[in-house]
Amino acid sequence: MSLRVLMVMDHSFPPDPRVENEALSLIDAGHQVTVLAVSPDDRPDRDDHHGIRIVRDKLSARVRNTMRGLAGTLPILTWYLSRRIGRLFDDQTFDVLHVHDLYLFGGGLRAARRLGVPIVGDLHENWVAALQHYAWSTRFPGKLVISIRRWKRLEQMWVNDVDRLVVVVKEAAARNRELGVPDEKITIVPNTIRLSEFDAYEVDERLVEEIRSPFTLLYTGGFDIHRGLGSLIEAMPLIRDRVDGAKLILVGDGRIRSELERAVSSLGLEEFVRFEGWKPQALIMSYIAGCDVGIVPHLRTVHTDATLPHKLFHYMYGGKPVVVSDCRPLKRIVLDSQTGLVYKAGNSDALARAVITLAKDPTRREEAGRCARTAVLEKYNWEQTSGALIRMYDELDR
Repeated sequence: MSLRVLMVMDHSFPPDPRVENEALSLIDAGHQVTVLAVSPDDRPDRDDHHGIRIVRDKLSARVRNTMRGLAGTLPILTWYLSRRIGRLFDDQTFDVLHVHDLYLFGGGLRAARRLGVPIVGDLHENWVAALQHYAWSTRFPGKLVISIRRWKRLEQMWVNDVDRLVVVVKEAAARNRELGVPDEKITIVPNTIRLSEFDAYEVDERLVEEIRSPFTLLYTGGFDIHRGLGSLIEAMPLIRDRVDGAKLILVGDGRIRSELERAVSSLGLEEFVRFEGWKPQALIMSYIAGCDVGIVPHLRTVHTDATLPHKLFHYMYGGKPVVVSDCRPLKRIVLDSQTGLVYKAGNSDALARAVITLAKDPTRREEAGRCARTAVLEKYNWEQTSGALIRMYDELDR
């Protein structure tokens, strides 16, 4: 039987690799998927993306961000989302509600119970722990309205109230079991990559040559405190002194970019660190093709010990060795697959030593890169890992 699924998110769509991968897999399994994207967007209100129906609820970034920030204190987002989902159900009926990110669970639960449909809660990260590290939530004025104590109560209630809970790694599953969620309600769906998508990207040889140096390090993703980019920049003087021609390419953006740029300037690293800004997903493999090592320098926190970034598998599929901090999922995967080196999170000297070790040993780099690509081809790809999601929906369909 085909299920009609409404996915709810508060980012522009596309792009969102996780939401898109899940939606396409469900469509391939015979289900119908509509995505309600509550976000600023200048594209049509109703749209189609590879068979995914899209409904865009065009709130300004200021309104959306304010509701998100207040979600644990004043539940405006819960009320708004519940009403918005209800109006959409009046227009077209759905069999399952699938809500992405903890702060949307409240509105999803309110709507699902009123409409009499099951709800799937999809935890992209440990949101409560993340609030203790994001720049916007730990600095004025955001810190004035964030109550971690209240968020912890809401989290425990909501993860137990949803009918199914999706998490990204087994460490996150263990944490939610500690919150009382029965094991049979939890499904692990990792942030692996869809091989067919990445194989379709053409490598931009001009870009590859532009960023290539005698030894190029690459980071892709968001710029926020918990990402550990400060320690990566602090490691660069030692790397520069020990590795001829070393260069760091930072692809992405975020709230602390200006701080990072000032750090680069104060250390005299302008010639060795390059900020690229956000780039389309289709260009990521070109950046990876031009680098020698991929870096995931996340600080180790309760948050990062229970999440897994896409970038790790991007680097690995590109056949590049990686240097990662000792966050539990990162350490587990890199050591198990022998794809690079692990260092103590936040320790810039240890990070520098790991990079220097790989820089001085091209044979080790080549072997680690070969193991990395093999691990993705055989295990860490969406075609393999999406099976758990399909089985979960099969159970909902009974």
